[in-house]
Amino acid sequence: MAHEFSWSVSRHDTFSSCARKYFYSYYVSQDDPEVQRLKKLSALPLWAGSVVHETIENLLKTRDTLPSETEQQAIVHATVHERLLSDWRASESGPGSDEGELRFRLFEHEYRTPVEPEDKKIVVGTVMRSLRNFFNSPVLEEALAVGRSQWLTIEDLVSFDVGGVPVFLRMDLAFRDRAGRVVIVDWKTGGEGRFNEIQLAGYALYAAHQGWVANAEEIETELAYLAIPRYVRRSVDSRKLEHARAFIEKSAGRMKALLIDPLINAGRLEDFAMIDRPQVCRRCNYRRLCFPPPVPVDEQPAAVAL
Repeated sequence: MAHEFSWSVSRHDTFSSCARKYFYSYYVSQDDPEVQRLKKLSALPLWAGSVVHETIENLLKTRDTLPSETEQQAIVHATVHERLLSDWRASESGPGSDEGELRFRLFEHEYRTPVEPEDKKIVVGTVMRSLRNFFNSPVLEEALAVGRSQWLTIEDLVSFDVGGVPVFLRMDLAFRDRAGRVVIVDWKTGGEGRFNEIQLAGYALYAAHQGWVANAEEIETELAYLAIPRYVRRSVDSRKLEHARAFIEKSAGRMKALLIDPLINAGRLEDFAMIDRPQVCRRCNYRRLCFPPPVPVDEQPAAVAL
């Protein structure tokens, strides 16, 4: 079944890391339930990031003021002792579905990778520090001060056209500050990623496309590294927007070049090469598809005497 070609930073990141992984994620997974299940596996660091993002999203969509210190502590406690524990138990119970949806599953449980107590502590520590630093972040104070009427988006999935290609994105938060500038914020629980800056430039390109500003100089972007914490705010100009546009068009062109029919977005698995990097492959969700485990001798079909 053919699906419309589209572009996103996550697609670009996956394609850049391994073309075979990209094909599994954005082509095979759309029609194969088992590949879709593998796609949704979450490694420990990604799990911590997802929990933090979802907690922040819920807070921003339900609160107009900063929670009290007592409420903040209660939110952090509930996230760690209820949400994390619930996810962990669901993952431990094995693959399956809950009420028609795929059950949460950790990569480590799927591939029976030992999880040391220290690994769990790192996840808990990341979540706790990130949420506490979020509550104390200057950008949250700024967003709350201007009021919800000046907020432009909170985690809304949107798309726009770049060079004839639908580009999908989801901004963590965008708001208009007291001076009328648009501030685009991206929460991070990890370190600096390869494509963080291009991701924000793409967000700025969308803001300009939507007419949120009259010119690019009225946009600012902020990478909020919550676990550290460190807040990196940068101005935007027309040159940065054009760079983002060219980057997207070039990236989309490279992806389409491997298709047998770009018009209907059709491709073949064999045209999307595997990488030869054992350290990377060992941590890939599709490891068992690329490197099937050997069949035990007692399960192999018996030889037929001729």
